[in-house]
Amino acid sequence: MRWHRVGARASGGALLLGALLLALAACGSEPKEPLRIGVNVWPPFELLYLAREKGFFQQEGVEVDLVDFSSYTGILRSYHQGNIDGFLGTLNEVLLTENFQDLPAVILAADYSFGADALVVRDGITDLSHLRGRKIAFEESALGSYVLGRVLETAGLSGSDVVTINRLPEEGEEDFRRGQVDAVITYEPSVGRLLRESGARVLFSSRDIPGEIVDVMALRHSVLQGRTDEARRILRAWFRALAYMNDHPDEAAALMARREGVAVADFLQGLRGAHIPDLQENRHLMGTSQQPGPLYQTADRMARFLVQRGLAKKAASGSQVLHPEVLGSL
Repeated sequence: MRWHRVGARASGGALLLGALLLALAACGSEPKEPLRIGVNVWPPFELLYLAREKGFFQQEGVEVDLVDFSSYTGILRSYHQGNIDGFLGTLNEVLLTENFQDLPAVILAADYSFGADALVVRDGITDLSHLRGRKIAFEESALGSYVLGRVLETAGLSGSDVVTINRLPEEGEEDFRRGQVDAVITYEPSVGRLLRESGARVLFSSRDIPGEIVDVMALRHSVLQGRTDEARRILRAWFRALAYMNDHPDEAAALMARREGVAVADFLQGLRGAHIPDLQENRHLMGTSQQPGPLYQTADRMARFLVQRGLAKKAASGSQVLHPEVLGSL
């Protein structure tokens, strides 16, 4: 009887201790908040929403909040305020070291712009040299400033030869409609909408500078270091969405166009202005830390341009922002 009682007492203590340990473990492993990714309107970026719509994030076991923005400027502000963990944006924006206390980590080449970023002009402006003295609306971001710089360089003009007006994309589009500016630098789907205006035409686009405008997915370094597996799962969901779009183009286009509030034909037109690399091409572009891929050279060339043109006091190199290890582990 004595051993039985002692045994019973010990069993009760063990159960109590086990319950306590489980409670402590639960406190120490509270569910993490969803990763918050900032996204602005751009046809290739809709793949993230397609991944959510088709349940790919859930199937990959990762929680993601997609936060909508109307411009990159809003994304950058929210990033600084700590409201988002990462974003989709152009590589040249990521290279601007003065914009970040801690440079974001690029883990994916989302797309190359090939005609979807453009200079739309009014009727009567048939040559870039005709921009002299004209009003041009553009967003004073690294992307908008870069495209403006390439337009002026190609035209043989300087900044003082034109009147530039810093406007958010939707504001520039409205200014053009009202006749308040002669040209606007913008991107799809705004380009497609503007081309429906009488006499409007594209005079310069990313098709004229192939491979120079690259969109990427970037995360905070702290997020990448602490939640690497979740970053990997997000990329797997991204590539599943890309494969789904390629296999079911009509259904995917309809879903993505509906979310953007545009006609399917307009969405497809915008999508044709970009190239979306698959996993194999991404691995080629990013390479490895030991054998850097072509995207490193693209980043370094862009960094030199940004500094030379006065668009940045200092720009990061490819080796500072590109992190191919996540792709390499897929």
